[in-house]
Amino acid sequence: MADEETKVEVAEATEMSIFEAIREVLKKASHHNGLFRGVNEVARAIDKGDAKVCFVADNCELNDYKNLIKALCTEKHVPLVNVTDRLQLGEWAGMCKIDAAGVARNVVKCSSVAISYVDEETQAWKVLSNTLNQS
Repeated sequence: MADEETKVEVAEATEMSIFEAIREVLKKASHHNGLFRGVNEVARAIDKGDAKVCFVADNCELNDYKNLIKALCTEKHVPLVNVTDRLQLGEWAGMCKIDAAGVARNVVKCSSVAISYVDEETQAWKVLSNTLNQS
């Protein structure tokens, strides 16, 4: 009994999708008051140098919004992530109400989001940074 070795199988962590990683990173930044929502706030954050990563929706109302954020990110060397839907980006940024069942209600569309707080120890940030480094 003393010489027996017990083998414990460690379950590998399931790979997180990029969408789950974005949602988790935005949620963590929101909890630490490090989230900028909307074109005006995002442009100011990039200009000041506060933004670590920016997210922009592909289906913005005006292409000028996307062009402005892309130009500022290129100028200040801030990574830019494209998200397909404004509604989804607004939900991830916390611009909604969550009902008792945990379903998002009254979601406000958001064209761009930037984060200034990053918890580099989380798996979500590692997945997101690996994706950013590959592109």
